[in-house]
Amino acid sequence: MIHIPNTGLYFCIAFAVMLLATWLMSRQGRHLFTKDPLRRKFTMLEMEFPAKSYELETLINGIYLLPDEAPKTIKALKKQLLLDYLLFIPAVYSCIYILCMHIAVELKTEVGRYWFMGLGWAQIIPFILDYIENTYFWIMINKRNIPVPKPDVTKPEPVSRPFKMMQLLQVFKWGIPLIGAVCSISVVAYFWLSGRY
Repeated sequence: MIHIPNTGLYFCIAFAVMLLATWLMSRQGRHLFTKDPLRRKFTMLEMEFPAKSYELETLINGIYLLPDEAPKTIKALKKQLLLDYLLFIPAVYSCIYILCMHIAVELKTEVGRYWFMGLGWAQIIPFILDYIENTYFWIMINKRNIPVPKPDVTKPEPVSRPFKMMQLLQVFKWGIPLIGAVCSISVVAYFWLSGRY
């Protein structure tokens, strides 16, 4: 078990970096436009959660269909990914890790300690997956004219292997941190209500 001294200070620093990164990324998000089939704004969440396997390719190709805005959109998208790489990803998973480890130290039961230690160390998985996802997006952004299969409305769309892998990546990337955060916040709330903090 790792006992982190000055847990509150490190948690506050990581949380502040996460908030700063979120604010900077939202500023870049104002410049994200695509043509699908009309000019419209899009968000990073649309890239992370495409409903169909061809939607990500359509979205990225749509950026290049706006020749006047494409350079600005590509620049903003790359800046957003860099902010995610350098600030948001390390900060958010560090917050959850610090919180889980602090709770593991405070708990008296062996099961609770091992559970929160496991949740803390498990943050390495979404941390790595987030970097893999952003690298995949970076590669996609740099490709022009990505072939987009035309959907056949008469039969169900075959789900491609990369799309299945992307969906599975999202389950682990979002599921593990959410479990860690919800469990940690629940225990902190219990400690606070029971007078232990």
